[in-house]
Amino acid sequence: MIFNSPVYPIPPSFNTDEDLEVESTIKYLNYLKERGAKTVMTTAGTSQFNLLNNEEIRKLNSTVSEFKGNKILGLPPLSTLHLKKEIELLNNKNLSDTYILILFPERYYDDEQVITFFEEICNHSNYPILVHGNILRKGFGGNYEYSRPLLESLKNIDGFIGMKEESSTLMHSIKNIPEGLEVIVAGGSMRRFWSLEPHGATTFLSGVGSFNPTIDEYFYNEYYNNPKNAKETMVQFETTTFNTFMSIGWHLSMRTALKEMGFIIDDRKPFKQVSEEQKSLIKTKLQNLL
Repeated sequence: MIFNSPVYPIPPSFNTDEDLEVESTIKYLNYLKERGAKTVMTTAGTSQFNLLNNEEIRKLNSTVSEFKGNKILGLPPLSTLHLKKEIELLNNKNLSDTYILILFPERYYDDEQVITFFEEICNHSNYPILVHGNILRKGFGGNYEYSRPLLESLKNIDGFIGMKEESSTLMHSIKNIPEGLEVIVAGGSMRRFWSLEPHGATTFLSGVGSFNPTIDEYFYNEYYNNPKNAKETMVQFETTTFNTFMSIGWHLSMRTALKEMGFIIDDRKPFKQVSEEQKSLIKTKLQNLL
């Protein structure tokens, strides 16, 4: 496994005038590293990433690329032509311990279309590629989720190493994760990792560890060495925190908590703001994690 620890999502921070600012992000990256984080990620699944333009994504990724550890840099859904241009900019930087996370940008018609896209991208990139396995709209109606046959084909592409799992159901992932891929479980959930690791998942996107990495690092280590301790940690920290944070909204709670910690200054519209009562609940749960 390459990412043999949890993966920490890095949400962008904004000034009060809604301009992207990175000084808070630098502080956050240092905080994560000091507390044991080994891998960080920018991604379209992270709060407010979708509100960035391409230039701002470059700035955020450039900031995150200074992290002393593994960096998974997310890129927006772009045409093959424009995505290759973004990758060329990264190729020129010759970054170490860097991986690129890609979204398929079009409607799904067949596996060949997706395979051809990733073959071109992988051939153009100096860095290993992961797919953001989000649900795709079909070109003829309905939705498509990444299947085992498609992932098996992608796995055979030189330079393709894995996926950020994003299935709508656990059962789909249980049946469709092939062996030999790096699979980052989405949802910021130890519990989802607990369910999917026996079926091929290799790590998970951090949830409560975003506020205190020592919790998720301990859980991940104990999962393989002392599952009883891992389960107790999951119940003690994740279950109780999620009961509150998910009732308010995970991304809303996460950003509010990181503001309290000084790692985010402000948001960009049209992001929702918490009530004073919600903020009080979040602050209480946050204190239990620190």
